[in-house]
Amino acid sequence: MNRRQWIGGLAGLALLVGLGVAPPVQQTQAAWVDSEYGSGAFTAGTLVTPVISSCTVQNNGLGIFQSVTLVWTAPYPLTGQKLTATSGTNTGTVTSGITVTGPSSGTYTYTAVLSQALLTSLVTNLLGSTTTLTVTSIAGTAWTSPTATRKLTIGLAGLGATCVA
Repeated sequence: MNRRQWIGGLAGLALLVGLGVAPPVQQTQAAWVDSEYGSGAFTAGTLVTPVISSCTVQNNGLGIFQSVTLVWTAPYPLTGQKLTATSGTNTGTVTSGITVTGPSSGTYTYTAVLSQALLTSLVTNLLGSTTTLTVTSIAGTAWTSPTATRKLTIGLAGLGATCVA
């Protein structure tokens, strides 16, 4: 055996001895296989129902319906409010003419003056019918509060208009 072979054999033996005395591979526990469980209670959020404080009919000097003023409160800004008028199968959304004050103690007050012309443009047939005015608080595109409603009833000739719960 020559010197080169002898050194190679000694190096191989040293490698084998080193592997024999090396500590064994430690077992690990990867995070993605360690099951963890938790529990707790939760309550889904809800939107507060608007509160209609008044629904007042305005007539002209002859007693013919001219407009209705709807006043309501809610804890959400105007972008979180929706006012609709429904008569029969026709429903229209009021998109203008709503004024807001507040917030006062966390509550906004809304006033909508709905003229005969505006209501007619929304629901088509106003005289001699009952129109449901509905206020809803909204959040995003899918969350809505329970509704607050008033019924506006107008006689055939525009006489005897009432607005009741």
